[in-house]
Amino acid sequence: MIEEVVNGIYRIEVPLPQTPLKALNAYLIKGNNRHLLVDNGFNRPECREALLGGLNQLAVSLEQVDMFITHLHADHCGLTADLLRPDTTVYSSAGDGAVINQMTEGSAFWSELLQEMAPHGCSAEWLHSLETSHPAIRFGPSGPVCFTPLSEGEVLQYGTFSLRVLSVPGHTPDHLALFEPHLKILLSGDVILGDISPNISHWREMPDALGAYLHSLDKLDTLDISLTLPGHRSLVHNTGERIEALRQHHAHRLNEVRGILKGKSLNAFEVAASMTWALRGAAWKDFLTPQQWFATNEALSHLEHLVARGEAVRQNENKGIRFSLSCSAWPA
Repeated sequence: MIEEVVNGIYRIEVPLPQTPLKALNAYLIKGNNRHLLVDNGFNRPECREALLGGLNQLAVSLEQVDMFITHLHADHCGLTADLLRPDTTVYSSAGDGAVINQMTEGSAFWSELLQEMAPHGCSAEWLHSLETSHPAIRFGPSGPVCFTPLSEGEVLQYGTFSLRVLSVPGHTPDHLALFEPHLKILLSGDVILGDISPNISHWREMPDALGAYLHSLDKLDTLDISLTLPGHRSLVHNTGERIEALRQHHAHRLNEVRGILKGKSLNAFEVAASMTWALRGAAWKDFLTPQQWFATNEALSHLEHLVARGEAVRQNENKGIRFSLSCSAWPA
């Protein structure tokens, strides 16, 4: 599906087969001699076909396209290396761009990354299964890319569009967004989604990923935004209301985690197994391993946020890392 969301900016729907996300919103921003493609999809034939078909319908060739990658997740950057042409400029943040290239280095990178979760209740067998089932391993970029790094406040000019770079970490350590102040349009990547809540995971680069994410929401809430173009699902026409709903979502999540921890000492996997998740009718034991991976990482980000607030204690034990509430944080 192709939709002109505003004059000169087009949404290309790129399917993400067999995932809860369903599809990626890639955006083509038309310029004069060159155009900007924001994100691109998994490195798999269905994504490539949809993206190239969309560009063809818009009478745009890859030789005319530069790319902006909002963040390191494979559903946003998986096709990057395959879409490159001699004159392509590919923009990203320095941090997430470096990780994207590390993702292409092979099994050593992934083994180290997965093993970081072993102390949090993730069994060796469970982690081993992720080596063949994790979507970023299966559908990530085919090779490294020479990124042009961007940082807060820089401006990309394509045609009449002046796109200001915003640093909005939390969903990933160095996530970027673009803001067009004259049209009041935000290209948010996965920081703001309209129909679903962005996954906030544990990252070794951020001791409090959820805290960083909430700070990014506060930052975006100061902008005069008339339309948000998110990485997935529906466009967001009332960004302020959606930001408040996301804040409330995480406040509810934190209360849920406090309740689960009350009087107990648990690891992140145990906490995740006790939380409620929006997978219809599925019990924790029936979740696919990648779904349990993302859920456990999200549980861990909330646990680490409670530690950062002084409401929980992280205990390093022989059997792994466990969390318990500070007495003053026990819910009534």
